[in-house]
Order: sequence, then C-alpha cells, then structure tokens
Amino acid sequence: MNIKNSITGRSCGFKIGFAAVVASALLSAGTVGFAQSPADIARANMEEIVRLTQAKMTDEVLVNYVKTSGKTYSLSSDDLLYLNSRGVSQPVLDAMLLASGGVAPAPPPASEPPPAPAGPPETPTIDYFQAHLTPYGQWIQVPDVGAAWIPAEASEPGWRPYMNSGHWKFSDAGWFWQSDYPWGDMAFHYGRWINNEFTGGRWAWVPGYDWAPSWVSWREGTGGMGWAPLPWGVEFHVGHGLFWHGEAVVAGVDFGLGFGAFCFVGSDHFWGGNYNTYVFDESRSRVFFEHSTFNVGFKMEGGRFVAEGLGREHMSQITHHEIVVVKVTELRKTEETRNFAKRVAEHKDLAHVVVHAKEPVRPEARERATGAAAGRTTGTPAERTALHPAGAPGNTRPGATNEHETTTHPLAPRPAAPGGATPPHPVTPAQGTRPPPPKPGQSRTNQPPSAPK
Repeated sequence: MNIKNSITGRSCGFKIGFAAVVASALLSAGTVGFAQSPADIARANMEEIVRLTQAKMTDEVLVNYVKTSGKTYSLSSDDLLYLNSRGVSQPVLDAMLLASGGVAPAPPPASEPPPAPAGPPETPTIDYFQAHLTPYGQWIQVPDVGAAWIPAEASEPGWRPYMNSGHWKFSDAGWFWQSDYPWGDMAFHYGRWINNEFTGGRWAWVPGYDWAPSWVSWREGTGGMGWAPLPWGVEFHVGHGLFWHGEAVVAGVDFGLGFGAFCFVGSDHFWGGNYNTYVFDESRSRVFFEHSTFNVGFKMEGGRFVAEGLGREHMSQITHHEIVVVKVTELRKTEETRNFAKRVAEHKDLAHVVVHAKEPVRPEARERATGAAAGRTTGTPAERTALHPAGAPGNTRPGATNEHETTTHPLAPRPAAPGGATPPHPVTPAQGTRPPPPKPGQSRTNQPPSAPK
C-alpha cells in the first residue's frame, strides 16, 4: 500500500513538473512575442521573404504567400533597395507593398509593335516600295537614275514587263494591266522600266508616285499590235499629260523605243493573256516594227489621264471581240487588296512595316536623267541612233525646264570605241539610295483617274 502510494505520488509530481515547464515555455514565448515591436516583426517578415527567394521559390509562389499570409512589411526606400540587392523580384516587391497598405508602382507601358496595316497605303512611299518589293527581287543603283528594282523573274530568258503572267482589261480610264504577280499592283501602275548596260540586260523598275491603269505606248501593223513600257525620263504632269525632256509629248515622239522593248502579238491573240506563248520572235518583231505605226496610247480628257491605247472601238474591230468597260476604281482596289494580303501572308514581317513620309526632293538625279535617258532607253545603240538623230523630236532641248524646276542639258557626243562600238556614258555615282519623290505640296496624284461623266 505504501509502495503504491509512493509510485502514485511520484507520477503526479512528474506530471505537475512537466506541465510547469510547458507553461513556463509558453509564457516565455508569449512574453518574447509580446515584447517585439512592429518594426521588428516587419523586419523578420522581410527576412523571411529573402530566405524564401534564396531558396529558389518562384515568383508565383512568393506572391501568393505574401497575399495570403496576412503579414505586413512596412517597406522603406532603403528596404526596397536592400530586397532588390538580395534578388527579390519586382512582382514580389509590389505584392509586399500592397500587403503593407502601400501602392505598387504602375508597370511601364508595354512596348507593342505598331498595329498591322489593313491594306496598302493610299499614297505609297519609297519605304513601302522597298519593303514590299525586296522579297521578290533585287535593288540596284543605276547611274543617273538612282535606285531600281529587278524582279527575280527578269532573269528568265525573254522576260519583259507587261507580257508575262498578266492580261489586259479595259476600264473607264483606259487599258488596265491585270498582273498575276504579287507585286504587280506596284510595278505596273507606278514608275518606269529601264533595260540597259547598267541593269545587266535585265528589265528594272524605277519607283514613281503617279498611279495609272498602265504606263505603256503602242504600235500597230497589219494583223497585229504591240506595246512597250514607257522608259525612264517620261514624266507625267497632272492636268497636262506626258512630257519628254521638258517638252509635252506630241505625235512623232516615240521615246526612242526599239523593237526589243515591244511585245508584239497577232490580233487574234490579244485577249486572254499568255502573251509569252504568242509573242513574235526577234526576227519577226524586227520586221513588224519596221512596218508598224507608233501610237503614244494616251489622251487627256477633262484634265484626267486616259490610257486609251489604240482606242476601244478600233481594238474591238481588229480583235473581233466585244470590249466590256470595267470601273477602274474597282480593278485597282481589288488588285491592291489581294496582292497586299498575299505579300503579308508570304512574308509576315511586312505586316508591321512602318511607312515614313517622303523625303525632300533631290532634283539633281532627275536633272541628269533627263539628259542621259535619251542615250540609254531600250533597243540596240544602232536602233537608238536611227530613231533619234541629232535635232529629232525627243532629244534634249538646251535650257528646257523640267517639272523639278531644274535646267536640262544635252549630252556631249561620245567618241567611237575601237571596232565602231558605242561606249557607255561615264558612270556617275548615284545620288543617295532613293529615287527623288515629288516635291511637298506639288500637284501630283496617286489617285486613279476619275470615271468619265
């Protein structure tokens, strides 16, 4: 009995002692916690975030912890610098500031790419031309002309503009060239084409800023007809028409175009395209050229440009085909919208091309070109000499003033090379990398001619 009581007493004493230790520990912990200041608590909470950051906790985990733990941090500017130096990310710092009743700094505006254009610009610029044509060819520098673009297709034997992959349609503004190339809405409705020793015998396109259904001249002979791109140097003045070396184009001015510039086909093969299949070969073209009549192929009607070609009624008679007139505004919009979408689909970076304003005009390139173009247009040197003897219409008139208000000068005679060949003109460094756009405020247009009333 005494032993039992003794054991029981010892057990109770042990329990009472253990409880006292626990109570003392709890009281001590409560006393210590109660003794901590808010600044100490905030400091401890801040160091906890540092430890978690150094333990490679993700930002998502840390932000969620800060938001749900209920802890505060009371961060000063020095604390922010300290936390940043210890690797705490900005999203976590923002969450700590919000948890302490502060305001997180506003995030910097996102750097977004410029919005994708819905379609081609109403007025194209050299930036637009260069961006949208570069994927489909090569840009080169042509002396006295400037930047010119050679399509990849131009390297194919016999290729020429207004012949391959396209066909003619007649609009209320004249003959419209409907091209199948994704770049055709630019190169066949703006600018001029050249083919000389500096382009390596390939056709190259020089940018221009006036839109038209087409820029070609025509020839007609027995059983057929042909057309050729207007050469560099032929200028268009709004409300006045075409000018060649500072003078208005009149009958007999054929721009020095040789037979090699023309696409000649029989009258029964004018419609439907595939002209490269039916085009006359070199021998037949030479003979047809000599027995054909030149027609500049345009007229000014109420101050607007009309690419009439050989005339609607006449073409209907010689081709035995009814000609339906289509609105030029519809043809243009359909072609430009379709081609733009195709180019952007093939080269997605074009969707974010920023089109800058045109540069100030640089008249010196055009001034030299008006003198040089007569000696280097198309055809062989012999053809050009025969078509443009000294004093013939189309040669440079000394002192003539062109549209950029600069004076043109005739070219000096070139000495004959050994063997009777005609040497090329001296190569002059091209001025800059861009062709001269029109003057700011100058009366030029990129709009299609208005429909006849």
